[in-house]
Amino acid sequence: MKLFTYTMKRSSIYKLLTAVVLIIFLFIGCSPSAQLLNDIPVHSAEIKVLNQNDEPVEGAQVEASNGRKSTTNSKGVATIRFGSVGLYTVSVMADNYMPSNFTLTMPSDNNETFTRHLTQQVTYTGMSGITFGSANMYPMMFNYLFSSFGYGLELDSYEQSEMTKWRITTDDDDGLIMKKAFLKELDNGKQWWQVALLEKDSEQPKYIAEILFSENRKSILRYREQVEGGKVQEKPVSEGWYSQPTELTQESIEGAQEQTNVSVETPAGTFTTDLLNFGITGGTSLKMWRADKEVPGGVVKYETSREGEVLYGSELISYGSDAKSLLNSF
Repeated sequence: MKLFTYTMKRSSIYKLLTAVVLIIFLFIGCSPSAQLLNDIPVHSAEIKVLNQNDEPVEGAQVEASNGRKSTTNSKGVATIRFGSVGLYTVSVMADNYMPSNFTLTMPSDNNETFTRHLTQQVTYTGMSGITFGSANMYPMMFNYLFSSFGYGLELDSYEQSEMTKWRITTDDDDGLIMKKAFLKELDNGKQWWQVALLEKDSEQPKYIAEILFSENRKSILRYREQVEGGKVQEKPVSEGWYSQPTELTQESIEGAQEQTNVSVETPAGTFTTDLLNFGITGGTSLKMWRADKEVPGGVVKYETSREGEVLYGSELISYGSDAKSLLNSF
Protein backbone atom coordinates (compact mmCIF):
# COMPACT_ATOMS: atom_id res chain seq x y z
CA MET A 1 0.00 0.00 0.00
CA LYS A 2 2.85 2.36 0.85
CA LEU A 3 4.53 1.50 -2.44
CA PHE A 4 1.34 2.30 -4.30
CA THR A 5 0.98 5.62 -2.48
CA TYR A 6 4.63 6.51 -3.20
CA THR A 7 4.19 5.67 -6.88
CA MET A 8 1.09 7.82 -7.12
CA LYS A 9 2.85 10.72 -5.43
CA ARG A 10 5.87 10.40 -7.73
CA SER A 11 3.59 10.28 -10.77
CA SER A 12 1.78 13.39 -9.59
CA ILE A 13 5.08 15.20 -9.07
CA TYR A 14 6.21 14.31 -12.61
CA LYS A 15 2.93 15.57 -14.02
CA LEU A 16 3.25 18.79 -12.05
CA LEU A 17 6.82 19.33 -13.20
CA THR A 18 5.84 18.64 -16.80
CA ALA A 19 3.03 21.18 -16.58
CA VAL A 20 5.36 23.79 -15.06
CA VAL A 21 7.99 23.23 -17.78
CA LEU A 22 5.32 23.50 -20.47
CA ILE A 23 3.97 26.73 -19.01
CA ILE A 24 7.48 28.20 -18.80
CA PHE A 25 8.21 27.13 -22.38
CA LEU A 26 5.01 28.70 -23.67
CA PHE A 27 5.64 31.86 -21.68
CA ILE A 28 9.18 32.22 -22.96
CA GLY A 29 8.18 31.29 -26.49
CA CYS A 30 5.66 34.14 -26.53
CA SER A 31 8.01 36.70 -24.99
CA PRO A 32 11.11 38.65 -26.10
CA SER A 33 13.12 36.32 -23.87
CA ALA A 34 12.82 33.62 -26.53
CA GLN A 35 15.20 35.41 -28.86
CA LEU A 36 17.69 35.92 -26.04
CA LEU A 37 17.48 32.23 -25.17
CA ASN A 38 18.11 31.22 -28.77
CA ASP A 39 21.13 33.52 -28.99
CA ILE A 40 22.96 31.69 -26.20
CA PRO A 41 25.82 29.89 -28.02
CA VAL A 42 25.25 26.36 -26.76
CA HIS A 43 25.87 24.67 -30.13
CA SER A 44 28.57 24.88 -32.78
CA ALA A 45 29.52 23.71 -36.24
CA GLU A 46 32.78 23.48 -38.16
CA ILE A 47 33.06 24.98 -41.62
CA LYS A 48 35.85 23.60 -43.78
CA VAL A 49 36.78 25.81 -46.72
CA LEU A 50 38.61 24.39 -49.74
CA ASN A 51 39.58 25.72 -53.15
CA GLN A 52 39.01 24.06 -56.54
CA ASN A 53 42.00 21.77 -55.97
CA ASP A 54 40.69 20.59 -52.59
CA GLU A 55 43.37 22.64 -50.81
CA PRO A 56 42.50 24.48 -47.57
CA VAL A 57 41.78 28.20 -47.82
CA GLU A 58 43.37 29.97 -44.87
CA GLY A 59 41.99 33.32 -43.71
CA ALA A 60 38.49 32.91 -45.17
CA GLN A 61 35.83 34.91 -43.32
CA VAL A 62 32.90 32.86 -42.05
CA GLU A 63 29.90 34.84 -40.85
CA ALA A 64 26.55 33.57 -39.56
CA SER A 65 23.19 35.36 -39.51
CA ASN A 66 23.33 35.46 -35.69
CA GLY A 67 26.21 37.94 -36.03
CA ARG A 68 28.99 35.57 -35.02
CA LYS A 69 32.15 35.53 -37.14
CA SER A 70 35.26 33.41 -37.44
CA THR A 71 38.32 32.95 -39.68
CA THR A 72 39.63 29.69 -41.11
CA ASN A 73 42.94 28.37 -39.81
CA SER A 74 45.80 26.81 -41.78
CA LYS A 75 43.66 23.70 -42.29
CA GLY A 76 40.84 25.77 -43.74
CA VAL A 77 38.60 25.18 -40.72
CA ALA A 78 36.56 27.70 -38.72
CA THR A 79 34.15 27.14 -35.84
CA ILE A 80 30.92 29.09 -35.45
CA ARG A 81 28.70 28.94 -32.36
CA PHE A 82 24.91 29.12 -32.47
CA GLY A 83 21.91 29.46 -30.22
CA SER A 84 19.82 26.58 -28.97
CA VAL A 85 17.36 26.43 -31.86
CA GLY A 86 16.88 28.01 -35.26
CA LEU A 87 17.70 28.16 -38.95
CA TYR A 88 20.90 30.09 -39.70
CA THR A 89 22.50 31.42 -42.87
CA VAL A 90 26.28 31.10 -43.11
CA SER A 91 28.35 33.14 -45.60
CA VAL A 92 31.92 32.26 -46.55
CA MET A 93 34.16 34.90 -48.14
CA ALA A 94 37.84 35.05 -49.07
CA ASP A 95 39.98 37.43 -51.11
CA ASN A 96 39.98 36.60 -54.84
CA TYR A 97 37.28 33.94 -54.42
CA MET A 98 33.59 33.86 -55.21
CA PRO A 99 31.53 33.92 -51.99
CA SER A 100 29.46 30.95 -50.87
CA ASN A 101 26.29 30.83 -48.82
CA PHE A 102 24.36 27.99 -47.16
CA THR A 103 21.96 27.28 -44.32
CA LEU A 104 22.06 24.97 -41.32
CA THR A 105 19.68 24.14 -38.50
CA MET A 106 20.32 23.87 -34.80
CA PRO A 107 20.31 21.67 -32.82
CA SER A 108 20.14 18.97 -35.54
CA ASP A 109 23.43 20.15 -37.12
CA ASN A 110 25.29 20.51 -33.82
CA ASN A 111 28.96 19.40 -34.02
CA GLU A 112 28.66 18.73 -37.77
CA THR A 113 31.35 19.70 -40.31
CA PHE A 114 30.25 21.50 -43.48
CA THR A 115 32.66 21.61 -46.42
CA ARG A 116 32.43 24.55 -48.82
CA HIS A 117 34.38 24.77 -52.08
CA LEU A 118 35.26 28.31 -53.16
CA THR A 119 35.89 29.18 -56.80
CA GLN A 120 38.53 31.73 -57.69
CA GLN A 121 37.11 35.02 -58.88
CA VAL A 122 37.96 35.65 -62.51
CA THR A 123 39.22 39.07 -63.62
CA TYR A 124 40.20 39.54 -67.25
CA THR A 125 39.58 41.44 -70.44
CA GLY A 126 37.79 39.46 -73.11
CA MET A 127 38.87 35.81 -73.01
CA SER A 128 42.38 36.42 -71.73
CA GLY A 129 43.19 34.99 -68.36
CA ILE A 130 40.83 32.03 -68.77
CA THR A 131 42.35 28.57 -68.52
CA PHE A 132 40.40 26.05 -70.54
CA GLY A 133 40.43 22.31 -70.05
CA SER A 134 39.99 22.49 -66.30
CA ALA A 135 37.71 19.83 -64.88
CA ASN A 136 36.41 22.47 -62.49
CA MET A 137 35.23 25.16 -64.90
CA TYR A 138 31.63 24.67 -63.92
CA PRO A 139 31.82 25.96 -60.31
CA MET A 140 32.90 29.37 -61.60
CA MET A 141 30.24 29.43 -64.31
CA PHE A 142 27.42 28.46 -61.99
CA ASN A 143 28.49 31.03 -59.41
CA TYR A 144 28.17 33.77 -62.02
CA LEU A 145 25.04 32.53 -63.83
CA PHE A 146 22.87 30.77 -61.27
CA SER A 147 23.50 32.18 -57.81
CA SER A 148 24.93 34.93 -55.66
CA PHE A 149 25.95 34.05 -52.10
CA GLY A 150 23.96 30.86 -52.65
CA TYR A 151 20.70 32.63 -53.50
CA GLY A 152 19.06 32.02 -56.85
CA LEU A 153 19.34 34.76 -59.48
CA GLU A 154 16.04 33.85 -61.13
CA LEU A 155 12.75 35.37 -60.01
CA ASP A 156 10.79 33.67 -62.77
CA SER A 157 11.08 30.37 -64.60
CA TYR A 158 12.66 29.53 -67.96
CA GLU A 159 10.59 27.69 -70.55
CA GLN A 160 12.17 25.02 -72.72
CA SER A 161 14.44 26.50 -75.45
CA GLU A 162 14.64 29.89 -73.72
CA MET A 163 18.06 31.51 -73.31
CA THR A 164 19.66 34.63 -71.86
CA LYS A 165 23.04 36.17 -72.61
CA TRP A 166 24.92 38.28 -70.04
CA ARG A 167 27.89 40.60 -69.73
CA ILE A 168 29.52 39.87 -66.38
CA THR A 169 32.01 42.37 -64.99
CA THR A 170 34.37 42.43 -62.03
CA ASP A 171 36.23 45.57 -60.96
CA ASP A 172 37.19 47.57 -64.06
CA ASP A 173 37.51 44.84 -66.68
CA ASP A 174 35.58 44.83 -69.96
CA GLY A 175 33.53 41.85 -68.89
CA LEU A 176 32.94 38.30 -69.91
CA ILE A 177 30.06 37.22 -72.12
CA MET A 178 28.16 34.18 -70.84
CA LYS A 179 25.01 32.47 -71.98
CA LYS A 180 22.66 30.02 -70.27
CA ALA A 181 19.73 28.16 -71.79
CA PHE A 182 17.10 25.66 -70.68
CA LEU A 183 17.28 23.06 -73.45
CA LYS A 184 14.91 20.27 -72.54
CA GLU A 185 12.96 18.64 -69.71
CA LEU A 186 12.79 14.86 -69.81
CA ASP A 187 9.75 12.77 -68.88
CA ASN A 188 11.28 11.99 -65.47
CA GLY A 189 11.70 15.68 -64.62
CA LYS A 190 15.44 15.84 -65.28
CA GLN A 191 16.58 18.92 -67.19
CA TRP A 192 19.26 19.64 -69.77
CA TRP A 193 20.80 23.12 -69.54
CA GLN A 194 23.53 24.78 -71.56
CA VAL A 195 26.11 27.37 -70.48
CA ALA A 196 28.67 28.96 -72.77
CA LEU A 197 31.52 31.49 -72.81
CA LEU A 198 31.67 33.70 -75.88
CA GLU A 199 34.22 36.02 -77.40
CA LYS A 200 33.29 39.68 -77.15
CA ASP A 201 31.21 40.80 -80.16
CA SER A 202 31.03 37.22 -81.42
CA GLU A 203 28.35 34.52 -81.41
CA GLN A 204 30.97 31.77 -81.63
CA PRO A 205 31.34 30.03 -78.26
CA LYS A 206 34.85 29.40 -76.96
CA TYR A 207 33.54 27.05 -74.31
CA ILE A 208 30.27 25.07 -74.22
CA ALA A 209 28.91 22.90 -71.44
CA GLU A 210 25.67 20.96 -71.40
CA ILE A 211 24.52 19.73 -68.02
CA LEU A 212 21.90 17.24 -66.95
CA PHE A 213 20.26 18.24 -63.68
CA SER A 214 18.13 16.10 -61.43
CA GLU A 215 14.51 17.07 -60.92
CA ASN A 216 14.11 20.70 -59.77
CA ARG A 217 17.84 21.23 -60.40
CA LYS A 218 18.79 19.81 -57.02
CA SER A 219 22.02 18.22 -58.24
CA ILE A 220 24.16 17.68 -61.34
CA LEU A 221 24.04 14.21 -62.89
CA ARG A 222 26.10 14.64 -66.08
CA TYR A 223 28.42 17.31 -67.47
CA ARG A 224 29.57 17.46 -71.10
CA GLU A 225 31.90 20.13 -72.48
CA GLN A 226 33.64 21.32 -75.62
CA VAL A 227 36.63 23.66 -75.56
CA GLU A 228 37.38 25.89 -78.57
CA GLY A 229 35.66 23.58 -81.05
CA GLY A 230 37.57 20.49 -79.92
CA LYS A 231 36.36 17.05 -78.97
CA VAL A 232 33.24 16.80 -76.82
CA GLN A 233 34.20 15.28 -73.46
CA GLU A 234 32.18 13.70 -70.68
CA LYS A 235 33.47 15.31 -67.48
CA PRO A 236 33.54 13.59 -64.09
CA VAL A 237 30.75 14.74 -61.80
CA SER A 238 31.27 14.63 -58.04
CA GLU A 239 29.41 15.82 -54.97
CA GLY A 240 30.25 19.12 -53.33
CA TRP A 241 30.83 21.47 -56.25
CA TYR A 242 27.24 22.31 -57.03
CA SER A 243 24.77 23.38 -54.38
CA GLN A 244 21.21 24.15 -55.38
CA PRO A 245 20.62 27.91 -55.03
CA THR A 246 18.25 28.88 -52.24
CA GLU A 247 14.91 30.05 -53.62
CA LEU A 248 13.59 33.32 -52.22
CA THR A 249 10.05 33.40 -50.86
CA GLN A 250 7.51 35.71 -52.44
CA GLU A 251 7.26 37.59 -49.15
CA SER A 252 11.04 38.11 -49.11
CA ILE A 253 10.97 39.42 -52.68
CA GLU A 254 8.18 41.84 -51.85
CA GLY A 255 9.92 42.97 -48.66
CA ALA A 256 13.18 43.70 -50.52
CA GLN A 257 11.49 46.01 -53.04
CA GLU A 258 13.34 49.30 -52.59
CA GLN A 259 12.12 51.21 -55.66
CA THR A 260 9.54 50.78 -58.38
CA ASN A 261 9.38 51.99 -61.99
CA VAL A 262 13.15 52.21 -62.26
CA SER A 263 14.31 52.60 -65.88
CA VAL A 264 17.29 50.38 -66.66
CA GLU A 265 19.12 50.51 -69.97
CA THR A 266 20.87 47.31 -71.03
CA PRO A 267 22.21 45.99 -74.35
CA ALA A 268 18.99 43.95 -74.53
CA GLY A 269 16.87 47.12 -74.36
CA THR A 270 15.44 49.54 -71.85
CA PHE A 271 13.27 48.03 -69.14
CA THR A 272 11.01 49.36 -66.42
CA THR A 273 12.02 47.47 -63.30
CA ASP A 274 11.59 47.03 -59.58
CA LEU A 275 14.84 47.36 -57.64
CA LEU A 276 15.22 44.66 -54.99
CA ASN A 277 17.91 45.09 -52.35
CA PHE A 278 18.81 42.14 -50.10
CA GLY A 279 21.19 42.43 -47.16
CA ILE A 280 23.07 39.13 -47.20
CA THR A 281 25.25 39.87 -44.19
CA GLY A 282 26.43 43.05 -42.51
CA GLY A 283 27.89 45.21 -45.29
CA THR A 284 27.09 42.71 -48.06
CA SER A 285 24.19 43.24 -50.44
CA LEU A 286 22.61 41.71 -53.53
CA LYS A 287 20.67 44.05 -55.81
CA MET A 288 18.38 42.70 -58.51
CA TRP A 289 16.45 44.63 -61.13
CA ARG A 290 13.23 42.75 -61.92
CA ALA A 291 11.71 43.56 -65.31
CA ASP A 292 8.04 44.20 -66.02
CA LYS A 293 8.38 42.40 -69.37
CA GLU A 294 8.44 38.63 -69.86
CA VAL A 295 12.18 38.01 -69.77
CA PRO A 296 13.40 34.46 -68.98
CA GLY A 297 14.27 34.44 -65.30
CA GLY A 298 12.59 37.81 -64.76
CA VAL A 299 15.83 39.74 -64.05
CA VAL A 300 17.74 42.09 -66.39
CA LYS A 301 20.54 43.18 -64.07
CA TYR A 302 22.08 42.17 -60.76
CA GLU A 303 24.96 43.39 -58.63
CA THR A 304 26.76 41.95 -55.62
CA SER A 305 28.70 44.30 -53.36
CA ARG A 306 30.62 44.17 -50.12
CA GLU A 307 30.84 47.31 -47.94
CA GLY A 308 29.95 49.46 -50.94
CA GLU A 309 32.50 47.85 -53.29
CA VAL A 310 31.00 45.97 -56.23
CA LEU A 311 32.36 42.43 -56.32
CA TYR A 312 30.71 41.58 -59.61
CA GLY A 313 27.67 42.50 -61.61
CA SER A 314 25.82 41.41 -64.70
CA GLU A 315 23.51 42.94 -67.29
CA LEU A 316 21.34 41.31 -69.91
CA ILE A 317 22.65 41.44 -73.49
CA SER A 318 19.92 39.48 -75.26
CA TYR A 319 17.31 36.77 -74.78
CA GLY A 320 15.34 34.41 -76.97
CA SER A 321 13.51 31.11 -77.33
CA ASP A 322 15.50 29.24 -79.98
CA ALA A 323 18.17 27.50 -77.92
CA LYS A 324 19.30 24.05 -79.12
CA SER A 325 21.83 21.46 -78.04
CA LEU A 326 25.23 22.11 -79.62
CA LEU A 327 26.84 18.93 -78.30
CA ASN A 328 24.16 16.38 -79.31
CA SER A 329 23.61 15.62 -75.64
CA PHE A 330 20.16 14.08 -76.09
